[in-house]
Amino acid sequence: MKYKKNEGAKIGRKERIWYEGACYHVMARGVRRQEIFKEKEDYEIMLMILQKTQEQIPFELNCYCLMTNHIHMILTTRDMEIGKIMKRFLAAYARNFNAKYHYSGHLFESRFVSRIIEDDVYFLEASRYIHLNPVKAGMVNEPVVYPYSSYRSYMETGSEGNSLLDRSRVMNCFRYDPVERYRKFVEDGVTHGEQEKLIQTEIGENDLWLPW
Repeated sequence: MKYKKNEGAKIGRKERIWYEGACYHVMARGVRRQEIFKEKEDYEIMLMILQKTQEQIPFELNCYCLMTNHIHMILTTRDMEIGKIMKRFLAAYARNFNAKYHYSGHLFESRFVSRIIEDDVYFLEASRYIHLNPVKAGMVNEPVVYPYSSYRSYMETGSEGNSLLDRSRVMNCFRYDPVERYRKFVEDGVTHGEQEKLIQTEIGENDLWLPW
């Protein structure tokens, strides 16, 4: 496994570790906590742009959740580093958003946050954390009700309805009846405070970013 230097790193910033096949928990937030979605169409546009980016720069999207003022994803790279994928994706959405609402300037904070995932235990914990984000924010009582995350697709018997999503790594973590066992893993985790705090600390999120 060969580690590669992030050529886009600036002085004073910690370089991101990247190698082919690297997996990350990624978060991007609106500058000054501002909304990055104003209406239902905006969520749909972001997913369309994400899919177009995936077609241009192939990567696996393992899970996602689009919140009012920030987004969470787990994605696995192929032969392109995470920084180039996110730069293209976020810049395209920001251009569309600014044009639609006649805004100018930055939509997102200058740098997205990422934490590399190197084992299945942390991978599952991060996926649970992401899928429970709307529950913690008080937006829904059950994660399956929230329309702008990948959790609904995980609860289906097949993933054909979501061409963006690659469910294989999650499903492979459960030997028998993976959909039901993943549901129990996620939904029984509502009170798993220690794991939640650990992930919050490592991804740099706090309650100020939740859309209360």
